[in-house]
Amino acid sequence: MSLLLHDETPTPKSPKRSVAALRADRPWDFGLAAAGVLLAVLILFDLGGPVLAPVTLLGCLVLPGWALVRRLPDADPAARLVWTVVLSAAIYSVPAVIMAWTHLWHPRPVAAAILVAASALIAVFPPGIGTGRHSVHGHPARSRAIDWRSVRTLEAFRGRGPSTYVPWAVLGFAMVLWGVALALTGEDLVGTRGLLTTFPLIWYVAVAAVAALCIWAVAARKMASNSFLAAATTGLVAMLYASAAMVVSVPRLPWSYKHIAVTNYIGATGQVDPSIDIYNRWPGFFSVSAFMGEVVGYHNAVDYAALAEFGFAMLDVVIVLAIARTLTSNPRIYWTATLVFTLTNWVNQNYYSPQAFSYTLYLTMCLIALTFLRGTPVRIATMVEGRLQRLQERFKRGLAAAPQVEAARPGRAMVLPAALTILLLQAVTVVSHQLTPYMAILSLLPLFVFGYFRPKWIGPVLALMAFAYLLPNLDFVSNKYGLFTGFDFFKNASYTLPEASRLDNASGWLSRTPDALSFLIGLLGLAGFVRNLLRGNVRQTVIVAWLAGAPMFWLLGQSYGGEAKFRIFLFALPWLAVGAAWLFWAGPVRTRKAVLGATASLTIMAVLFTIVYFQQEAKFRVPKEDVVAAQWLDARVGARDVIFETNAFFPLLVGPNYPSYLEWGRVTSLTKFLQKYNGNVKPEDVARYANNNWKPERIFVVFSDSQLAQAIKDKLFDANLLPALERELAVGDKADHVFDNGAVRIYQIKKTG
Repeated sequence: MSLLLHDETPTPKSPKRSVAALRADRPWDFGLAAAGVLLAVLILFDLGGPVLAPVTLLGCLVLPGWALVRRLPDADPAARLVWTVVLSAAIYSVPAVIMAWTHLWHPRPVAAAILVAASALIAVFPPGIGTGRHSVHGHPARSRAIDWRSVRTLEAFRGRGPSTYVPWAVLGFAMVLWGVALALTGEDLVGTRGLLTTFPLIWYVAVAAVAALCIWAVAARKMASNSFLAAATTGLVAMLYASAAMVVSVPRLPWSYKHIAVTNYIGATGQVDPSIDIYNRWPGFFSVSAFMGEVVGYHNAVDYAALAEFGFAMLDVVIVLAIARTLTSNPRIYWTATLVFTLTNWVNQNYYSPQAFSYTLYLTMCLIALTFLRGTPVRIATMVEGRLQRLQERFKRGLAAAPQVEAARPGRAMVLPAALTILLLQAVTVVSHQLTPYMAILSLLPLFVFGYFRPKWIGPVLALMAFAYLLPNLDFVSNKYGLFTGFDFFKNASYTLPEASRLDNASGWLSRTPDALSFLIGLLGLAGFVRNLLRGNVRQTVIVAWLAGAPMFWLLGQSYGGEAKFRIFLFALPWLAVGAAWLFWAGPVRTRKAVLGATASLTIMAVLFTIVYFQQEAKFRVPKEDVVAAQWLDARVGARDVIFETNAFFPLLVGPNYPSYLEWGRVTSLTKFLQKYNGNVKPEDVARYANNNWKPERIFVVFSDSQLAQAIKDKLFDANLLPALERELAVGDKADHVFDNGAVRIYQIKKTG
C-alpha cells in the first residue's frame, strides 16, 4: 500500500537543459557579472549614496544568492525568488555578526568582496548541463517555469476578448485609486478608530476591488493566469501591509524604535556589547541591518525601517506560495492558500524586528526541507500512517479516491547543499532571535527524527546549535527573564487585551475581531486537514498538520511575556492556510459549494483583517515630531542624566546613545510619576524625586502632545495635571526651555544648591 505526499497524477520529467540553451544564457551571465563588479566598486568607494540606494540594495540582495540559485534552472519560480533573496541576506549576516563580535567593522570592503566573488561565480562557473529538476509533490517533476512570452504585454492581449484585459484594467485603476487615497489621507488621525475612520472612502473602494479580483481569479470557472494572480496578490499585499506605513514619514510602531536604536548603536560603534541588553547578545538581525545600511548609504535605521513592514510581508507571502506549490500542482489550492495567509496574518510581526527576519528564515527552512529533503519515514511512522489510511477507507464513501502515487526521493546531488543551507539559516536565526530557533526545533526535529525529512542528523544538529548558543547566555536569560514561566499550558495561553476595560462598547466589540479571525482560520484549517486525509493524502496531511500544531508545545513552559499565543498562531498560520485551501478545492472538480464557501470565507477574512490591522493606529502610532525630539535628546543625553517622558510610547530609545537610558529609573514616565503623587506636582517635586534617587547631572522633562492626548484618552490621570506642570516650568526660573518643535517641548530643570 502506497501512501501519498501529493494528490495529483504524475507527469513526465522536464527535459534537461541543452548546451545551446546554456550558451544562450552566457551573455546575460557576463552582463550580470559586470554589473556586480561595477556595484562593488561603487560600494567600496562610497560613490552611490542615497540616490542609488534602491539599486544598490537590489543588487546586494540578488547577486550572492543568485550565484547559487541559478544552478537550479528548472526550480519553481517562486522558490527561486525566495532562495535568492534569503540566501543573500544570510550570506551577509555571517560576516556582519563576526565583525560586530570582533569589533572589526568594515562593511563596505566585505560587501564589495562578496559581490566580486558572486560575479566571478556567475561568469566563470556556469550551471551544469542537464541539471534537470528535483522531484516535487512526491512524483517525478515537471517544469512549471513561467513562459515569459505569455506575460509580454502585446502577446498577452493579442486576439483575446474583454475577459482578458478588463481584469487588468480594473486592477490598474484600483492601484491608481489607492495611490490617490493615500495622498488624501495625511498624517493626522481622525476620530478614535485609527485609520479606519481616517482613510477616505476611495481607499476602501480600491481595496475591495483588488480583493474581489483576487477572489474571482481563484474561484472563477476558468482561473485567471498566474501572472494576473501574482500582480493582483502583490497589489493586495501592498494595500493591506504598506498603507499605514506610507501615510507617515517615520516608522509608525513604538516598539520599532528600540530595534532602530540597537542597529544605530552597532553602526556607529562597529561592535556589540553583551553587557548592555539582550539584543546585544542576539545581534544577528541588528548587525546585518547596520551592515546593509552602511553599504547602501543609509546610516540611520529610521530612514529605512518603515520599509520592513511591506518587505517582510511580501517575502513571506511568496514563501507561502512556494510552499503550497511543493504540496500541489492545483493552482486553486496554492493561490487560495496564499490569499488566506495574506488575509489572516493580523499579528503585525512584519515590522522592523528580529522576529520578522527570523520568521522569514524559518519559513525558508521549511520550504527547502519540503523541496529537497523528503524521505520515507521510519517503521513506527508508517504504522501510524497505515492506521490512518484504514480509518480513511472506512469514511471515504462518496469521496473521489485520490490517485495512489509512490513518493519519490529527491535527487541525491541536492541533499547535502540543501542540508547545509538549512543549517546556515538556523545559525543566522540562532544569533538573531530568542524564540524562533526553538519553534524551528519543535516543528522540524520530529520530522527529521521520524524520517519524513532526510538525512536524520539534521534535526539534532538544529537543536544542538540553538542550545549551544543559549548555554553561555543562560544565566543572563534566567536571572533577567526566567527560562520558564510555569508548566501550565492554559495559563501560558491566556492573555487579556491591554486596557480592555477602558474601551467603549464599539471598541470592545472591535477588539474581539482578532479572536474571530483566528477562530475562523483555525476552524477552516482543521476541516481542510480532515478532508485531505479522507481523500487518502495521509502522509501529506500528517506533515502539514504537524507543522501547524507543533508550535503549541511552546505553551508547556513559556508564556513569552504574554505573547506566546500570538506567536504560536503566526507559526501555525501558513499550514492552516494550506488546510483551508484543501477544504475548498481538494475535490476532483470545482463545485458550487466550494465556490460559495471560498468566496464567503475570503470576503469575511478581508473585512476582519482590515478592522484588526488598522483600528489601533491612533493608540500606537509614533508621530514624526516625537522622533525628532527623541533624536535631539539622544545626541545630547549623558549617562548621568535623567529623562521624564509622557508615557511609555515616546521613542526615547532611537539612536546610538541609547545605552545611556538603560540604567533603571533614568527614564521615568510622567504618567507613573503623576499617579504616584496623585495631585498638583511642582517642578521642585520632580527635581527632588530625581535627586533623591539618582543624583543626576541634568534633569530633562519631555512634554509630547500626542502622548498626553493618549494618556488623557486612557484616563491615566487628570487632564489638567501635565499642562499645569508645564506652565510652572515655562513661566518660572526653575527650568530652561531647551527644545520645541510645536508638538514636543523639552525643559531642563536647573540645579539648585
